[in-house]
Amino acid sequence: MDNYLLEIIKNTTEYIELNILEPLNLDNISENVNISKFHLLRIWKGATSTGLMEYVRRRRIALSLSDLLHYQNSIEFISSKYSFGCERTYNRVFKEEFNTTPAKWRKNPFPLKILDKFNADFMNCCGDGLVFFRSIVVSPGFSIAGLEYEVSVEENLKNEIANKYGLDFFYNHRLRVFNPIEKDVYIGFTSIQNKILTHTLYQPSIQINENSIVPDDMKVKNVVPHKYGVFTYMGLHRPEEINSNKLSHIFNYVFNTWMPTIDFDLREKFRFEYINYAKCNKQYCECDLYFPISILS
Repeated sequence: MDNYLLEIIKNTTEYIELNILEPLNLDNISENVNISKFHLLRIWKGATSTGLMEYVRRRRIALSLSDLLHYQNSIEFISSKYSFGCERTYNRVFKEEFNTTPAKWRKNPFPLKILDKFNADFMNCCGDGLVFFRSIVVSPGFSIAGLEYEVSVEENLKNEIANKYGLDFFYNHRLRVFNPIEKDVYIGFTSIQNKILTHTLYQPSIQINENSIVPDDMKVKNVVPHKYGVFTYMGLHRPEEINSNKLSHIFNYVFNTWMPTIDFDLREKFRFEYINYAKCNKQYCECDLYFPISILS
């Protein structure tokens, strides 16, 4: 296994599953997968959208269902077996997860949606990074402000033109927008203008609302509500290094594998990158890519 991120995620998953009945905490998990706990927390959260110890707790709850169904052990015994400490804690966590108590469910079981073991095999390697499908998202309308550029697709592949425009906006123009919604969130909006796809319009942007003040030279774009397929890229580098070459694997998958399976209902073709710089540092970055599926009227 030659992808460091994938190795960390798989090793963490396996260690948790093998030791689920043992006392687990952030320190002993990070020590056994040989990574700092702060780095592990960031990687795990980015890959699973779940906190590490939350994942442990929810996996224990899911596995305890078998005991409730098939064994006559007391609830106190089960709570101790799965390291909840006491029956009261087990009852509380169980109710938070399933909106019922262990005793009620044992007496009258019904289908429950559980957190299953995380499967990192659905992730794809992209150099030293990972790309994967995140979720289907329904998003309300929003507005962005930024500088719009016409970009040659061919030139962008050779010289990363869009990336250069994005960096220039983030460091030199972003703070010119007064009172944005989130000053550390970058949105790179790409509009597809024609079927030939020789050029696109790229707008490095920041999200705004009615209270924002936008310079006259920036374009305001209002995006109506849509349903999106969201994909995520994770990399062990600065967010400034995200570019079309690094994202080529995810674009190939989206265009050639995912899109042919989707029924699209769109008035315009576009996509956008969403990068929250508050989640990133010099050694780690995340980028969510939103591909619209249908407009919500």
